[in-house]
Amino acid sequence: MRHDITLRQIDGFLKAAELLSFTRAAESMHITQSAFSQLIRELEAGLSVRLFDRTTRRIVLTEAGTLLQRKMTRGVMEIEDACREARAIARVEHGQITVGSLASLAIGVVMHSLGALRREHPGIKIALREDHNGALLHRVAQGEVDFAVCARSADAPDLHFDALFDDELVAVLRRDDPLAQRRRLSWLMLAKAPLVMTVRQSSTRHQVVGALAAHGVTREIDYDVGNMFTALAMVREGFGVTFIPALTMAHSDMSGLVWRRIRSPTPSRPIVICRRADRSLSPAAQKFEQLLRQQVSQFEPLAELK
Repeated sequence: MRHDITLRQIDGFLKAAELLSFTRAAESMHITQSAFSQLIRELEAGLSVRLFDRTTRRIVLTEAGTLLQRKMTRGVMEIEDACREARAIARVEHGQITVGSLASLAIGVVMHSLGALRREHPGIKIALREDHNGALLHRVAQGEVDFAVCARSADAPDLHFDALFDDELVAVLRRDDPLAQRRRLSWLMLAKAPLVMTVRQSSTRHQVVGALAAHGVTREIDYDVGNMFTALAMVREGFGVTFIPALTMAHSDMSGLVWRRIRSPTPSRPIVICRRADRSLSPAAQKFEQLLRQQVSQFEPLAELK
């Protein structure tokens, strides 16, 4: 059976049980004694039990009152503890965050932002899930991550995307590759070059294949690899050309390699924070987004060519 007991009634009962005086309990709540007595009568009526035995000089807890005091005190302590925890979460002192990220972003701006979050708010528990774009969208939809830093997709209408930046793709070649003599490359120049690309679910691969197809070039990828670091190693060994996000160059081994921008069109993928449309970001997640945007605003890998 549901009882409509108010927190004010609980507070008044516990004060009277502690002080064993309606007068002093009323004073501590800054109300009249008659109003306080009415408060206790309403509580007793709601519970259908007497909580105090009253005389003209003192009050004493009944058996039911003693039991109620013990359990309500414990309950109030739990409520106060929960409120402290909630305030701590609001202040980003406690909480947890699970971030999904493309590997190409995880090694740079995402990791720098998580590091800044950890330094500023050491009480936050942090988890990172790296995956390809399609899998990240699935993780967000299933609630496995709070949000993901990934490429925008038109195939996920139920997800919410907040724009971060446009990440340009560049071609990476061996330093002695004849194409490396060019300051910029075109897609037609790359039409016959052996291509080293990451897995089929990769947003980078999808974008490169689409750009080639737009220029009438339909072809198989020559070498499939699991990640861009392997792709760079293969290019270094003379297997062909690969493509990486410009944002990752500062964190990649580019020894023996050169990178070139591509024109008509310049390949660029919109990077976003993706979350479920029916979920709001926690205070920790909001702080991470703030730090992430700060990191992005400070990083301009192609500024010298613009």
